[in-house]
Amino acid sequence: MSEIKVNKLFPVPVFEKKLDSYEQLNKELEKYIYDLQKDDPKGQVKSNSGGWHSPFFNVKNSPVLKKFISSFSDYLYKIISSSMSWKCEPKNVIILNMWSIINKKHTFNIRHAHPNSLLSAAYYVKAKKNSGRITFFDPKEVKTMYHPPINQYNEISSEAIKMEPEEGKLLIFPAYLQHSVEENLSDDDRIVISFNIDIIK
Repeated sequence: MSEIKVNKLFPVPVFEKKLDSYEQLNKELEKYIYDLQKDDPKGQVKSNSGGWHSPFFNVKNSPVLKKFISSFSDYLYKIISSSMSWKCEPKNVIILNMWSIINKKHTFNIRHAHPNSLLSAAYYVKAKKNSGRITFFDPKEVKTMYHPPINQYNEISSEAIKMEPEEGKLLIFPAYLQHSVEENLSDDDRIVISFNIDIIK
């Protein structure tokens, strides 16, 4: 039998990178986030179910956030200019907004997307075992309307794919890609920083 050739058209990328020397950075980010929570314990309600959602960060007045952004800025531009092949200069790549979510035990995030931006990202500041995987959903919703029984889910047949959180890991993905976060079943807080990315003229 001849080999099956598969042309994977219109793939949906989820870029993944482990930041260098993230341990000290995460300590500083964790303190920054907990200080914000102390000042605003109620937080906001968006996709978070029971967890704490911060207001947008004030990046200009935070040395640790500037340090965080500089740790991945070259990688981000490489994604945009090379992998995505979008035409722009580094100075035109901007972070529209940035925030944090603290999910304590038994809290989670419902399915959502990030409109009005090109890319979105999630960075794991604190993520212990069983603290909740992120689930990405196939954006081709018509695919879910009708299909036969599945023998084994793979990157072609799956309607959703889960990824394990890991401290120091940065995920960057199209902002239209719907995603959710599983319930935190660990005894530790799960802390993530999220942000949206755009290109200005």
